Amino acid sequence: MRWLLPSMLLGALILLQVPLVSGAGDKDKDKKADGKAETKDKEHILVVPPVGDKEVKLIDYRFTAGTKRLALTEASVKPKTPAGPEYFEFRDDKSTTYKNGIFTYIPLASLRKIAYDREKKTVSVVALNDAGEDVTLNGSTNFANRNRLTIEAEAIIDGLGAASIKYNGGIEKGGLQSVAFPSPKASEKVKGSPSVITADDKEKSKHTAYDVQPVYLVDGEYRIVPYIMFKKTVKVDMHKLAGFRFIPSEDKKKLSTDYEVTLRDGAKHTLSILTAVENDKKKMTLVGLIGRVPVGYKLFSVDAIFEYRAEDAKKE
Repeated sequence: MRWLLPSMLLGALILLQVPLVSGAGDKDKDKKADGKAETKDKEHILVVPPVGDKEVKLIDYRFTAGTKRLALTEASVKPKTPAGPEYFEFRDDKSTTYKNGIFTYIPLASLRKIAYDREKKTVSVVALNDAGEDVTLNGSTNFANRNRLTIEAEAIIDGLGAASIKYNGGIEKGGLQSVAFPSPKASEKVKGSPSVITADDKEKSKHTAYDVQPVYLVDGEYRIVPYIMFKKTVKVDMHKLAGFRFIPSEDKKKLSTDYEVTLRDGAKHTLSILTAVENDKKKMTLVGLIGRVPVGYKLFSVDAIFEYRAEDAKKE
């Protein structure tokens, strides 16, 4: 269940292959009297290309890699298409070394700038939190398919006109230097009760998130389910759960799926987690836990969780 990366430079590291939905720059166009389309200027972004330091204005753009739409509806509710707002999928420095680690989902509407350092293989993201303040997150581009993006757009080239163009960010050669978003907005206000998730890393780093819920992959979408299943048929509702802690195998050659589960009534049980379940004839795969944070959402892959504790359970 838990596979530690021997190196951050493993081939293709894949959390889960969820189809990306293009989006941020697909805007309607105003029609002129002569039938030609005039693109609205206020939705542009600015890109510093691989060579030079002059910004290029991109209009009618869309992200074809590196973003995800999140509706986070319950599995019983069929989401609209496209499903929810678009987010930049970011893996920061404190995300464990497991291939399925910890991810921050930042609304594209709240981004101010994404900047790449191709020599150091790092990326820096500036976004507005729910208080409207700038927050900087730092990460690595050494994880294949992570912290990278692809933008397809119509670019305005000085003195030449408009051209269809594609930019890639986070690649070693030929990658763009930065993307700037001229009019970011504050992220949505954090709501719900706090929980603390301890990562299964060397430092046992702690992360606070709000309104934490189990997230499953259902029909190719991330969906919320209000319970976690354990073998064989134990269903633990989140409102009854005070916390759980991973129990490593005594034999290091064997993988463990065991957890010490603590209920709000004080009862404790050692249970083996069930990642593949079926609900209303729908197959669901447990991804992990997801909760609100000041810059959007944070997803904790099940492999990356050492311990989960609901803070409000201490008061009961």
